[in-house]
Amino acid sequence: MNIKQFKEIVSKKGLSTNCLLFCPSLSGNKESFEPVLADETIDELTKNFIPEGMESLAIRTFYGDESRLDEVVMECSTLPFFSPRKVVIVRKFELLDRSEKTDAKAIRPMLDYLQNPLDTTLLICVAEGIDTRKPIYRAFEAIDGVIECPALTLIELRDWINKYLKNKKKKISPDALEELISRCGSKLSDIQNALTLLLGFVGEKENITLKDVLESCADVAEESIWHLTDAIALGNMKGAWLILNDLINQGKEPPEIISVLHWLLENAYKTTELSEEKPRSTFVANKVAPLAKRFGLKKLVTAMNLCNETTYAMRQTGTDERTALELLVLKLSYTPEKSKTKK
Repeated sequence: MNIKQFKEIVSKKGLSTNCLLFCPSLSGNKESFEPVLADETIDELTKNFIPEGMESLAIRTFYGDESRLDEVVMECSTLPFFSPRKVVIVRKFELLDRSEKTDAKAIRPMLDYLQNPLDTTLLICVAEGIDTRKPIYRAFEAIDGVIECPALTLIELRDWINKYLKNKKKKISPDALEELISRCGSKLSDIQNALTLLLGFVGEKENITLKDVLESCADVAEESIWHLTDAIALGNMKGAWLILNDLINQGKEPPEIISVLHWLLENAYKTTELSEEKPRSTFVANKVAPLAKRFGLKKLVTAMNLCNETTYAMRQTGTDERTALELLVLKLSYTPEKSKTKK
């Protein structure tokens, strides 16, 4: 079933199974997958399943490229200690069952668990790609646990943005809405980053106009985030550090800054010849083209990896977010003395 049908069923009848697999539509292509929709639904399910205030004690997250199936099954099969219920989230699930073709025994515990899960555990798996021929996929399908999260149509995208802004007590004019979509494309993560910049720009203002959309890019993205990436690309450590601290003092949260920074670097990479995927809008492509040229392919890849590593450290080790972000920016903007001499 698709995610819209799933949410309707849950709202009327509740969960029919405690084991769920959020994945692309049947094509299995990442382009057919909208992870933001999955994350929104996962947040709702988690809030309803775990008593308020126990989230930090009752949620365990695994990543397919860092964990094993038996670890996940062990966690699911263990009764919760500090909460009456717990949620086990497995991201990049398509990487977790990669041993399936060579070792059928490795997946047997998971298949057995899916047939007889604990009532006290909600297992949520998120796969960015799927192979419908695999036994684990078929096992989820047999219990009606497969939830497809396809990309939104243009009409659905407009509705999603309006609802998002309504929750923020904002309204957007039709022409401003169309301009926002034309600049960002249809990927919700890109839309969210743009909305973050836009909301920061309009402040307490309730009605968002076309002028706000146009000026927010110039005011926040170019003068703050774009200046930060420019300073990093030029190896201006002091300038990058000062701009970063200005952003934080404006109220921008470190995870938010990293998210936007990674988004810009990712789109810059997409303009290179080696990338099969291209930016989803001409506007973004034109904006990041100079950034890609200044960074070069090698530094773009390194920069994105450092962003991921910093995000992981914040999430898993309890590292101070501001300190971690400052170190990230200093690493990205560092230029060896030999390089400076050549310049």
